Amino acid sequence: MAATFGPPGPTMARSVLVHDPFDQEAFEDVLPRAPGLRLLLESEPPDTRDLAFDLFCSFYKYFVKLLPADAVVPERRRHRDLIGRALELREHEKLRAWTRLKPVETALATELVLDHLLHERGPEEAEPAKDVGEPGDVVEPEDTDTSTERLREVLGDVRKDLEAAVELVAAWSSGPGEETRLPPEIKMQLMRNLVRNPRLRRIGLLFGRYRRMGVRDRELKALLASEEVVDFVRGGDVARALAGELANFAMREREDLFYSKLVTHQLLIYELSERHPQPRPVYLCLDNSGSMSGEKEIWAKASALALSHLALQHGRSVEVVLFGDAADPLRIVSLHPQDKGPERLEKVMDVASYFLGGGTDFQKPLAHVLDAIGEGQGGPGTDVLFVSDGLCPLPEDFVRRFIESKARNDIRLTTVVIGGEPFSLAQISDSVNRLEDSLEAGDELAAQFASTFLERASGTTVKPRPHRAGRSEPLVFDHFLPEEP
Repeated sequence: MAATFGPPGPTMARSVLVHDPFDQEAFEDVLPRAPGLRLLLESEPPDTRDLAFDLFCSFYKYFVKLLPADAVVPERRRHRDLIGRALELREHEKLRAWTRLKPVETALATELVLDHLLHERGPEEAEPAKDVGEPGDVVEPEDTDTSTERLREVLGDVRKDLEAAVELVAAWSSGPGEETRLPPEIKMQLMRNLVRNPRLRRIGLLFGRYRRMGVRDRELKALLASEEVVDFVRGGDVARALAGELANFAMREREDLFYSKLVTHQLLIYELSERHPQPRPVYLCLDNSGSMSGEKEIWAKASALALSHLALQHGRSVEVVLFGDAADPLRIVSLHPQDKGPERLEKVMDVASYFLGGGTDFQKPLAHVLDAIGEGQGGPGTDVLFVSDGLCPLPEDFVRRFIESKARNDIRLTTVVIGGEPFSLAQISDSVNRLEDSLEAGDELAAQFASTFLERASGTTVKPRPHRAGRSEPLVFDHFLPEEP
């Protein structure tokens, strides 16, 4: 047998992207924890796995580079054309912003894009291309592949769905002092449920929008400060030091004086007084009757979750009350600032996925709020949001009881009526907001709640200052005047 001399010929690749063993390891590692992608590959021809790996690499890798056409096996050159066109689209780069170097997000994006592509393939596309020629020949792609316009649409839709799922999970998966980390299996399951369920997907999309609008609206307005300056005192807190004291630190010849005052706690600093000694708890009563199904339910739950997240960020406890008819049990979901990430996510998914149907009864959820506030034995007051689209009379004795309790416990009730009139709710509400069935003003109202509902009636309790003799109002520097005989 004659010996063959010289370097071996080039190896033809089944993947169309430049990759390394670490990319292959990342794909093999996440695949067992991605049941949707795994089941999709098991039900398709073997060559689908190569396309899935190429899509995975195009989303996951930090730098993506396409192999030359003559370095790819002929039967995979149609995949190369598809991936090459995807890499040229802005939608692909926007999607990579959410998946780059993130295995779980990449696996979900791969599943969604691959599912769209496979469902659009005709029978002739499931078979390998024929008449591919010699191994070194470049074969032009056929016209049966997904069009570039449809590819742009698929990548854009997947990016929106993934963005909403990632934002909701990230917002609710971290408790106080915790990093946003979840086990990959739990994270994958949650995000996949959010994307695959049409109701949850819409709630996730609106939650992210309302949360961002609420944060922006709160930042644009001059919020009531939680502390105010009431006097000047001596101390060692540099963060509250007056500008004159900090000027000593900036001057080399007076720097030692600054350190001397700091060590002996003789710096002149601001004395602050707390305005809100206790945060006001929040109750969100959401109608779950049959007439609320559809866009009404989605708006109510998305805005309620956005309000809940903002309230928890400011140390306010939240209780979501899902109600229906008088015979239906109330679904109570309590959220606390100290809740851990997984516990928060479980409660949020419970609120988003639970739905009763049936009739409407207003008295039962409002009575629950009164009972819950009564058990607290006083406090800083309570904010209540009541959302419904139904009509329900309230007994006169209950109305009197509610109004008396409002005055006694400083309850502030905000009502949202969707496609109707408030009637019985008007006489017990502090403010009434109406939304039409089309919910055109829903975005604006959800953003408005972030700054008005959560900040309204916060109280301004200030610690009293001592008055000097013969003076009706103290001056801020009275503390430093010599004592009177």
